[in-house]
Amino acid sequence: MATTTSSVINLTKTIIGAGLLAIPFAFRADGIVLGLLLVLLAAVTSWFGLFIIYKVSHHVEGQVSFFALCAITYPQLTLLFDFSIAIQCFGVAVSYLVLFGDLVPGLIGGALTRNQVILLSLVITVPLISFRKLDSLKFGSIVALVAIAFLTVLVVAHSVADEYTDRGEVLVWVPGKLSDVISTFSIIIFAFTAAQNICTIINEIDDKSNTNLVIVAACGISSVLFSMVGLAGYWQFGSNVLGNVMMNYDPELTSTRVGKGALTLTVALSYPLMFHPCRISINNMCYWIRKHSSKQNEGEVGPLLQHSDDSIHEHIHVEVPFPTNDFFIVSLGLTLATYGLALSVTSFELVLSLVGATGSTLICFILPGLFGYKLMETGSGQVYSIALTVFGLVVMVTSVFATLYF
Repeated sequence: MATTTSSVINLTKTIIGAGLLAIPFAFRADGIVLGLLLVLLAAVTSWFGLFIIYKVSHHVEGQVSFFALCAITYPQLTLLFDFSIAIQCFGVAVSYLVLFGDLVPGLIGGALTRNQVILLSLVITVPLISFRKLDSLKFGSIVALVAIAFLTVLVVAHSVADEYTDRGEVLVWVPGKLSDVISTFSIIIFAFTAAQNICTIINEIDDKSNTNLVIVAACGISSVLFSMVGLAGYWQFGSNVLGNVMMNYDPELTSTRVGKGALTLTVALSYPLMFHPCRISINNMCYWIRKHSSKQNEGEVGPLLQHSDDSIHEHIHVEVPFPTNDFFIVSLGLTLATYGLALSVTSFELVLSLVGATGSTLICFILPGLFGYKLMETGSGQVYSIALTVFGLVVMVTSVFATLYF
């Protein structure tokens, strides 16, 4: 079983990735005050989405999963929701491999090509993706969080010690153009994406009553780091800050090289945290398809799990088996697919942005809100749940619009 501390470590690392260094760029459009308010908004809404999943998880006997919760609430949409989670995690996992391949050659003087570097990352990722339990990744997450802490200290230290010779305009109270704010809106909102691993956290933690503490701690730590990096990086470079603030620093500095090394390590150790929920969702989809096909062959129709409206608040057992052979096949197929795509493309920013705008919004806001509406007790819990779903729909529309038109 996982301890509360290890759960905080894994959930925090799920939230914080390479996107940390893009927060100053979002502040460039938002200004300091709005930027900090958006970090707070993202932290609170993300916490509430994770909290809802925790609160309704007691309706599932056995292993909690999005599949089980969907089977209880919206059984006909189970396949769609797991597909969304799988695509979201798959896209982010590939992006980490692409970024790893872009970063390492520069650090080693071009001794290896991009594709050679990506293949070399298998030495790090294969042992980590071989674990069934998320808690087994805690040591990798600790190393990655140390690297993230170093990056945070690096950005803050440069902001304090450097002369501001390359500083552009700094907005404090008034944000920039509305189009710029909209185009960077998703950077902060999606920075807190962690719902893909919350069910595993709930399943593995030794004291489930501490789950909300884990969520609050992870969101709190992340919001502090995002605010520090966003404020320090933007304050130093202003409107001249780049999409990755590390690119603003002199590449010849030792601190910059070490910082890029820390970023590379963070990226490599983030891949398994996306691989884990993606593999579970793929197995859920395969299970759904097999069961659905079996029902059709037997002449049965309807959802896999039947329940009446009166029994929806009862405890229901939904178990998705994951035999060793299936675990190996799905893991191998997913590894080949992610690495194959990473080796084939140099950038798929538009696709990834659209996947993030839809997939992240669905699993972080819309789906938890719908779960809460169906499974939480009547009253304020249902109202707040619907509000979260509406917020998610607004975020989705705004993010898709910004991706396509800005």
